[in-house]
Amino acid sequence: MERSKEEKKLVSIVIPCYNEEKNIDRTLEGLLQIAEEHPYDFEIIAVNDGSTDKTWDVIAKFAQEFSPIKGINQMTNYGQSAAYQAGFDLARGDYIMTVSADLEIPLDNVKIVIKKLDEGYDFVNTNRVSRWKNENGNNNRAQKSDMANRIITAISGVKMEDRGSGMKGFTKIIAKNLNLYGEMHRFIPDYTSIFGARMVEFEVQFRDRDFGTSAYNGNRRTIKVLLDLVTLAFMLYFAKKPFYALPGRLFGATGAIITGFGITIGFYLGILKVLGQDIGGRPLLSASILMIFVGIQSMLTGVLGELLMRIYFESAGRKTYTTREIII
Repeated sequence: MERSKEEKKLVSIVIPCYNEEKNIDRTLEGLLQIAEEHPYDFEIIAVNDGSTDKTWDVIAKFAQEFSPIKGINQMTNYGQSAAYQAGFDLARGDYIMTVSADLEIPLDNVKIVIKKLDEGYDFVNTNRVSRWKNENGNNNRAQKSDMANRIITAISGVKMEDRGSGMKGFTKIIAKNLNLYGEMHRFIPDYTSIFGARMVEFEVQFRDRDFGTSAYNGNRRTIKVLLDLVTLAFMLYFAKKPFYALPGRLFGATGAIITGFGITIGFYLGILKVLGQDIGGRPLLSASILMIFVGIQSMLTGVLGELLMRIYFESAGRKTYTTREIII
């Protein structure tokens, strides 16, 4: 049954672009065709991430000619996470998607992503099943990717086969709360789990790009992923339940324990001093004084952490929760 105009959902598609002048025109044309055939309304947001070729000229031309297309021209190359975030900030859709500009995933899968979101999922991921077969037998790269994926899964508890796929779908509430920084796009499924999102992944075919090479890639990626894993583990634990492990509790309890040990040792040494023993040269005296100072410093750190956490939530207007639906 066809939806009425009032019931139509809006789908926002964000396309990060870096030196994609030979690909972006075909991507935009394909998405316009899908938008024309689909019962939902579409807005297509192409983000030029500081390209050095004529990518922006192509985007600007399409945006002037076709009303569903919008263009964002970044002042320099900020990276894929920033490109996604720029698109998410502008997007108005009930559903917000990401699509690569290189056509490595057939665009018909956009319809499947939307269908999955209609089924009640908050996040939809695509798994490029034939990707490594098309990498000229690059088993080393496949092994590194598989190892990194296993480590990330162990840390986050989120099982996804292909975190790097460029085609993803979100409900509006999820996309608007992600706030991507640095290289967070590599862990989108894991950060999405913070909100208790209903997630699903389905398989798509992969085809090599016809023009150019991926700009969001490189040998440094493995090192960046390993460095970001520490941040991921910290964020997942504290972001899900930020007030279960308040800095005051964490550092305060640790400081109290350390100070308590220091005072106990000092009390013991005081008794020995009363009994006439020399304690001035004992290592325990230095340890006692050090533990008392370290413990007090730890408790003060907890107080500062409490203040910073409250400033973070209150000044930014952030909530410590996300709500799926309200009925009043």
